[in-house]
Amino acid sequence: MQYSIVIPVYKRNEIILRCLNSIACQTLKPYEIIIVDNNVDIYQSEKLNQILNDFNEEYSFRLRILKNLKNSGAIARNLGAQSAKTKYVAFLDSDVVLDKNYYSILFKYFIQNKELIAVQGLDHSLVEFHEKLSNFNFLKKIFYFLEQFFETSLLFNKKKAYVSPSLAVAHPNVLSEFEVFSQWISTCAGLFKKELFDKYSFPNQFITYSNNEYLYFSYNLFRENEGKMIYTSKAKYRDIQTKSGRIDMIDLMYQIQVYDLYIFIKLFKINLKNISIFIKSRIGHLIINIIKLIYKKDLNLSKYFHVIFSIVYPIFNLKSILNDDLSFYERNFPIN
Repeated sequence: MQYSIVIPVYKRNEIILRCLNSIACQTLKPYEIIIVDNNVDIYQSEKLNQILNDFNEEYSFRLRILKNLKNSGAIARNLGAQSAKTKYVAFLDSDVVLDKNYYSILFKYFIQNKELIAVQGLDHSLVEFHEKLSNFNFLKKIFYFLEQFFETSLLFNKKKAYVSPSLAVAHPNVLSEFEVFSQWISTCAGLFKKELFDKYSFPNQFITYSNNEYLYFSYNLFRENEGKMIYTSKAKYRDIQTKSGRIDMIDLMYQIQVYDLYIFIKLFKINLKNISIFIKSRIGHLIINIIKLIYKKDLNLSKYFHVIFSIVYPIFNLKSILNDDLSFYERNFPIN
């Protein structure tokens, strides 16, 4: 079965080769690799091109480079998916390393289930995190408890792989083997049918890191009953989570609040239960971010202001959000 791999790249030149080498080692190799260059710095683009040329001289893949005019993970994935020449599109983050049998395992699910539209494996890092959880110190355990209670991050040990109105996604017990139908598929290392992009796309309004664009796309597929999606522990990858190419804490806080409210309004029923869950998670974001600043002994009052204001900032721009206009977020949030 032929598939294309789409990889958006922004300031990841120091690690992209590890990702590419893991593709080269796949037992089921892709028909093509599509690199979407999100770099706005000419030097970064030139360096990336050199790395890709060296890689291709060694492995001789069908490798194409698309230039994105704007640094946006969401736009990059749309460009790559529309450009793909196969019936299946695999999205891969540039700081992800795959087990060598990753795609061969995922495609077995497509062969076995004709209703399947998407599938993903499990991140080794999640397994390792939970193996070490019992050894965490008191403060780390408190953080974990708060994240689970307020639903501000990933949810674990759930019976279903669902999407909460808080915008947190639920995982089964990652310390045991599982294969479950899922309401979401990550673009970190997910595999999709290309035909889906005839009707659906990632939100082009999302820029830079494009927080939760995968959730917007895949939960929409679930909501519209487009087909089955599977989350399995049998195929594994490792998300290295490099700091390169990410945005700073303040910008990220604003982005999370703006994009989460946009997704919540677009994809969830606006009723008392869902609103309560969403608001509780925003309170959680506020509490956890303030605790982090206190723990770091950060006395910069401007940061505390942004922690608080980022929660209400989307509300002040609600009209724009309802009109699909998120350009108000495209600004700097200076720290004095």
